[in-house]
Amino acid sequence: MQNDLFNGSWDLNAPNETLDAIKREMVDKARSIPELQNRFFVFSQGEPNATIAVVGESPGPPDADAEKPFQGPTGDLLNRILASIGLNRANTYLTNIVKYISVGDELTPELIKFFTPFVWRELAVVKPKVVLLLGNTPTKALLNTKQPISKVRGEFHESNGFKFMPTFNPAYLLRDPTKKREVWEDIKRVKSFLDNQ
Repeated sequence: MQNDLFNGSWDLNAPNETLDAIKREMVDKARSIPELQNRFFVFSQGEPNATIAVVGESPGPPDADAEKPFQGPTGDLLNRILASIGLNRANTYLTNIVKYISVGDELTPELIKFFTPFVWRELAVVKPKVVLLLGNTPTKALLNTKQPISKVRGEFHESNGFKFMPTFNPAYLLRDPTKKREVWEDIKRVKSFLDNQ
């Protein structure tokens, strides 16, 4: 459990929480953090009851332009990955750990710690059957692990009542296409799990 992130201030089973309320609270709290003031946030796309949730690291420039996550070449590849197992954006909830465009060392442990509880709350509202974790940052944040994605991908992990499948981020696949086969194997496991629900 990640009690150090929760601080006892909210409940994963809060009865009437909405995605809009979570976003509003996130924006309000971000105003008090100097690094987050004047940042443009890109929030999630999707509705409660999505079959699968996809959690990435942070938005990219095409996401900010569209004001939706997973746009541009990375989004196109993610769309193809989802389509390969019969899913699309209509039955998927898409979000990122960090909600603004960030690069390299900008993603400090403190900023990740700020955003992570909000992502847990998003998942609690959506209640997906599977959460696909794309890359190191969401995997380490939500599974509370220090292991790299290469060590934990391809196997289901459970935490706080959710089933997680870590795999490589499509942005990484665009840089290293040799990892596509491993992602395909991971996605086939997700399909097999969903087919048996």
